[in-house]
Amino acid sequence: MATQVQKLSYVDSKLGAPSAGQQTTRILFNTIEAPGTTSSLSFFRNFQGLSNGQTNLTQNKLDSMESMVIKTIYLAQFDNSVLQSFGGNVQQTLSIIVGNQQVVKNLPIQFNQGVNGQAYDRLHEAGGARADLAVGPTSTSQTLLPCEIRLLTDIVIPPQVAFEVRIDSNSAVYSAGAVVCALSGYGKIFSAGNSF
Repeated sequence: MATQVQKLSYVDSKLGAPSAGQQTTRILFNTIEAPGTTSSLSFFRNFQGLSNGQTNLTQNKLDSMESMVIKTIYLAQFDNSVLQSFGGNVQQTLSIIVGNQQVVKNLPIQFNQGVNGQAYDRLHEAGGARADLAVGPTSTSQTLLPCEIRLLTDIVIPPQVAFEVRIDSNSAVYSAGAVVCALSGYGKIFSAGNSF
């Protein structure tokens, strides 16, 4: 089985992208301000009016010498700078579109969030602990943590190919605050020098 580095090199070579570049950890993030109640969110589509703290991209494509493998998807909702449960804990699905291909289709995110959501790995096992004297802490619940989904397959975002993340629901309540989607994983960025 190919490693994420080998897969990224393979995709880059098929697209004619240069193989030289600095290997790094990448995090791409995008914010939607005041979405209210809606049945659909589209991240990495609109960058109009977003500041540097709300996104780290200016378009929904990576530069010509950059690429990335998505390993983790992070979804968070804030209201008055306070972390909330994403979408009010209603059933939601996530899809990722790269180019004209839907590479993740209707992945249910409720298994990673809410009162019944389970931590996806040991790193987050105690993260959702509550301080409730009547009930006691629940170490595996991600009640008010950001919803974090670890992908079991490598999703590649090649250079100069448009991508987006869609969240669909039956009228989820995202309030008047902000919702954030972040994609993290292994990547390659342009490096002008040969040594550091």
